[in-house]
Amino acid sequence: MSTTRDIVVIGIDGSEDGRRAMHYGLAMAEREDLSVRLVHVPHQTDMYAPMMPYLPETTVRTIGERVLKEAEQEAEEAGFDPARTTSALANGDRTPALLSQTDDARYVVLGTRSSGAQHLFTGSTSLSVAAHSSVPVHCVPRTWAADHPATGRIVVGLDGSPADVDVLTEAFLEAGPRRATLRLVHAWRPVSPYDAAIVGRTVRTEWEQSTRDALAKQVNEVAGRHPDVAWELELDFERVTVAVHKASKDADLLVLGRHGHPAPPSLVVGSNTRTLLRTATCPVAVVPIRSDHEK
Repeated sequence: MSTTRDIVVIGIDGSEDGRRAMHYGLAMAEREDLSVRLVHVPHQTDMYAPMMPYLPETTVRTIGERVLKEAEQEAEEAGFDPARTTSALANGDRTPALLSQTDDARYVVLGTRSSGAQHLFTGSTSLSVAAHSSVPVHCVPRTWAADHPATGRIVVGLDGSPADVDVLTEAFLEAGPRRATLRLVHAWRPVSPYDAAIVGRTVRTEWEQSTRDALAKQVNEVAGRHPDVAWELELDFERVTVAVHKASKDADLLVLGRHGHPAPPSLVVGSNTRTLLRTATCPVAVVPIRSDHEK
């Protein structure tokens, strides 16, 4: 396995979602001086094959090669150096086929379905790849456009667990090349309005102070390695998904950990991350968490 991670792997499927993912991935590659690998998994080799009309293997391969060729041409027309572009026709079920191309990847980029089945796509390919990838997975929603001006802000969801170190490390790495400011968001709110009334203002004030002190210490340890990146810490007495969604509405990127806090071992992707993958209006980067943080 290669230890050099200088490739952006982009999932291409011949749709507008794949084109959007490609242009997002090309911008990432240009910004960080990386190469790209365009990867297409022929539909008839993935898990939905039994629901699709049968096509001869040669026809499936021909269509797949054409999808990749058209993507390569579009990337070149967009100004990306063709010498830094490779492509791969990956066979098998969609998630393992895509992940088989990531040994030397810095990122994986996927487009989120723009059809009415968006929630199904997020619940299958995007979510499955994010759940099993060893590198950050960027999911690009239909609201992203290549010509949309950057805001210079990256929002980061922190849950107060040791895994925040991995999320912060990735967020600071993202902010540097983008010349972006990090908005670090941590939210908490009792489950019911009755609980909220019971805890009252005193408990809320104590929570804010103790949480701010603990998180600031953790952030400063990572920020010290990135002195040129500005950041601000925001605490919100609100449900996590509501607070993070609100904060990221006009962001260039939302960075989340793969697991929520607390999360049972069987939940590969935390419920908050699942929800935000489905509802975020900006691209979402899902960061894998080191095994020592997952215990």
